Amino acid sequence: MDGHLSGGGSAESDGGKCGRGLVLSAWAPWAIIAGLSTLRRAHYLNADFDLSLRPRARDVSARLDRQVRELSIQGLLAASANDAVLVRVDVPDAFIEYLAGCGIPVPRLFAHPVLDADSELRPFGWNREAIELNRDRLHAAEHPDLRVVRRVNDRSFARELEASIDSDSPQGATLARASELELFLSRPSPSHGWIVKADYGNSGLGNRRLGLHGLSDADRRFVKALFAENDRIVVEPWLDRERDSSMVFDVPFTPESLRLHETVCTADGALVGAVFLPGGGDIPHFDELASFAAPIARSLGREGYFGPVCVDAFTYRNGDAVQLRPIVDVNCRLSMSDGAYWLWRALWPEQSVYYRFFTASRLSLARELEPALSALGDLRFDRSRQRGVLLASPPSFAKLAVIFVAESRERLLALESDFRERFDR
Repeated sequence: MDGHLSGGGSAESDGGKCGRGLVLSAWAPWAIIAGLSTLRRAHYLNADFDLSLRPRARDVSARLDRQVRELSIQGLLAASANDAVLVRVDVPDAFIEYLAGCGIPVPRLFAHPVLDADSELRPFGWNREAIELNRDRLHAAEHPDLRVVRRVNDRSFARELEASIDSDSPQGATLARASELELFLSRPSPSHGWIVKADYGNSGLGNRRLGLHGLSDADRRFVKALFAENDRIVVEPWLDRERDSSMVFDVPFTPESLRLHETVCTADGALVGAVFLPGGGDIPHFDELASFAAPIARSLGREGYFGPVCVDAFTYRNGDAVQLRPIVDVNCRLSMSDGAYWLWRALWPEQSVYYRFFTASRLSLARELEPALSALGDLRFDRSRQRGVLLASPPSFAKLAVIFVAESRERLLALESDFRERFDR
């Protein structure tokens, strides 16, 4: 175990005005840096949160298990130097020193599941594991009941919520049996077909686009696997999405907790990254989208939920018109880019930031830190200029987290393009 880890043992092998400035809510870790709180936080990015809510969860693949363990170090981005971070993988000393050299605060690292007793747990989401870790702590954090957490993170619930709040929402269905899907698909199909979603999935995992001419054998196997773990599935029209965004707020709702930012996703809805711009940037249908936050929060509060929420949205092409779908997924947890957001606000608020994930095997970038930094050359992050490419995870990890820092959105995209041109296989 590397020297920056504490605790002994070895780590296991996202209706009101949107706040465009620095928002310091009850869930904001950088409130501590601002001197508004003396309570130390223990950050834990339990990236398997959504999947852990499935009623019949099975063992995950070795590949997914590795990603979950490695993603835990992204909790470092939200932490102050006085905080703790619970990690599930070895973190090389050289990488911690690299982050410190870039001006990022270095917290105390603890090997999962050992954690110091005097900090308040701040998990990505409140699943059974997080609740058990919290139970015996000196400063136990308040959290919703697990049954409530399961209910409000259910995609079937999100679809009901969308239909009740947005009368223009696309018409889909919630199905309880695989046989119901065949019957549903026998009806006239929208021009672009359908997408099927598991009740519980994360970042596009559990989503599949269906063809226009019924189910293929591969589709049937996929749907069968979904029902092996979920009680229901959701079927929605496939929409020709154009730009993605995320709305983040707290329940109970306060206008000060509301923020919107651009996200970047694959066509299937898997998260690629998030963009943070001074002044909030140019979010399509900004005011209309922000107006949905308060009614969503009220609905969640009636279910007994309290805490952070992130709601996925996108604009899509409908003939010659561009329309907004404001409630695509409701995630009653932190956003995946939460740490990057607070890091941006604390260190580079006048700059533009693009927090992005790459599949390392698709890059030619060296898997060791020093050769990787050398290969970046002139693209490498310059602390004095607050510009460049910053590695937010060791290059040996399966998913490489990268932070692009530049003076504008246009320069961000150009910087990412230069990075990909140099390292895409």
